[in-house]
Amino acid sequence: MKLGAGKSMAKREHYHTSLTLPTANELNIFLEYIKNISSKKSKPRFLIIGSSPELREIAAKFKAKTTVIANDLEIIERTTKLMKIKNEDEEWLEGSIINLPLKKGSFDVIFSDNILSNVPPFNREIFYKKMKEIIKKDGIVILRSVVFKKTAKAFERKLTKYFKILRKDFGKEGLFSEYFPIYFLKPK
Repeated sequence: MKLGAGKSMAKREHYHTSLTLPTANELNIFLEYIKNISSKKSKPRFLIIGSSPELREIAAKFKAKTTVIANDLEIIERTTKLMKIKNEDEEWLEGSIINLPLKKGSFDVIFSDNILSNVPPFNREIFYKKMKEIIKKDGIVILRSVVFKKTAKAFERKLTKYFKILRKDFGKEGLFSEYFPIYFLKPK
């Protein structure tokens, strides 16, 4: 199912950037955690913020009802072509999580993979509040983002206003003192 607020503003030449792709190790961390969640739910409901084909394939493996949100439906369509496993129970929404009318407490899992760089700093608290609002009380938010070592503590302080950090794994390290931690969060 495809829902959209408008047509694409421009043609995209690239589908996905290799610099921010989750590594095989990071995908195994996601998969391990999702296996645990899925063993407790017969039909989990996932929200994927961004069009990451790797995370969408994980959702497809678990036959999860999945909502994918991106700023442009064309990006979702193009990244779908990169997927080896397609999810027949996936819907697409165009826009921002901040502005879309998503039902409170409706998702078991929210994946946010390297999306914060697209959220202006003045909207990040609204972004966190919205995620907290739409995740089920027993749900989990899995957030992977670029974090700079110097600002990691401030970043985590803002996160912990809305979520309890259950686990933090470390992904790859970048060239400029940045790294890609994976946070597993429960709403407070």
